[in-house]
Amino acid sequence: MSTLKAKQFHLIEDMDISALTFAAVERAEAFGVAIAKLVQTWIRRSQERRMLLQMSSHMLDDIGLTPGDVANEGAKFFWQK
Repeated sequence: MSTLKAKQFHLIEDMDISALTFAAVERAEAFGVAIAKLVQTWIRRSQERRMLLQMSSHMLDDIGLTPGDVANEGAKFFWQK
């Protein structure tokens, strides 16, 4: 292989590796964002359920829930919808 062709080959090879590396970084970032959103959802659910459990029966009546509804919701794990 001539020197010019060898240099061209290495240049193309380096560009392919850079593109692959960039794509891998983008996928890793997207995965990280998805995990962060999932954790935020879990935290929000947990907080909302704790707030529901602390509401008075009058407040529950105002939002159309019964103590039984709240007990069922409060018994769920944070990952459950």
